[in-house]
Amino acid sequence: MKRLIVTLLALALALFAHHATAQRQFLTIGTASVVGIYYPVGGATSQIINQADIGVRATVEATGGSAFNARALAAGELDMALAQSDVVFQAYEGQAGFEGEAVPQLRTMMGLHAEPLHLVCDRDAGVDSVRDIVGKRVNIGNPGSGIRFTVEQALEALDISLEDFNAHNLTAPEGVDFLRDGRVDCFFYTIGIGGAALQDISTTRDVVFVPMDEPEFEALVEEFPYFAFTEVPANTYRGQEEDITLFGVKALFVTTTDLDEEVVYGITKAILDNLEDFTKIHPALNFLTAEDFLTGLGAPLHEGAERAYQEAGLL
Repeated sequence: MKRLIVTLLALALALFAHHATAQRQFLTIGTASVVGIYYPVGGATSQIINQADIGVRATVEATGGSAFNARALAAGELDMALAQSDVVFQAYEGQAGFEGEAVPQLRTMMGLHAEPLHLVCDRDAGVDSVRDIVGKRVNIGNPGSGIRFTVEQALEALDISLEDFNAHNLTAPEGVDFLRDGRVDCFFYTIGIGGAALQDISTTRDVVFVPMDEPEFEALVEEFPYFAFTEVPANTYRGQEEDITLFGVKALFVTTTDLDEEVVYGITKAILDNLEDFTKIHPALNFLTAEDFLTGLGAPLHEGAERAYQEAGLL
């Protein structure tokens, strides 16, 4: 009799566990390289989601970055992702690298941290402003990347041609390595403030962080909703003794209309309800406010996210 009771109890527990698993929805968040900021921020987001009682379990996947994530979302290979606001805009509108392959089903869940365009130069290169890159060896990012797109818009605003300097078409991490080895004078890098790659180069090489506050950039910020100015506090990087103004994009947490409204609502509400814990998980999120969730959006809000923001009094 005792053995029968134990057997029945084990069967009941197994059935309960199977039912609980069947009710839980498993979702994948696309990020970027494990050495960047998207990967740990994606992990922070999944941590909040998994702790909330909303029937969702999220896992994080390292990917090729913003453009890859937009295409993977369109193909149904990812459920949610982090992406630069400008790349999201291009994908949604079918512009630039997404010409002929628009992703109109893209939707924003929340705006996250600022990702200003950094211009980092060897101190001996004598670059004090963006215009000083003329005649220098500068990495502008690999073709098709979010960095490259932002750099090209910035240079066009300043009437600087790629023929005016020795342009290198390297990935962002390669650009850092080339500066460290003395093979370029400068590199552009779109990354969250205090990014590890920039912290590292500032401690291993004597570099300067060039302000990106030219008046021409004000017109870009006014024209394109995905651009914004950002202040980088003094001493964020070694050798950066004064506050500097940069301009650029921001990170967005995005999905598509394929993800159920109730699921998106539950996830967005979970982040809002645990905002203080969320902002402490990674330095890039430290200064994030609820209002930031609704700025710099490259695609419309998902209906589920919109409902959560309305309930929170943010819309």
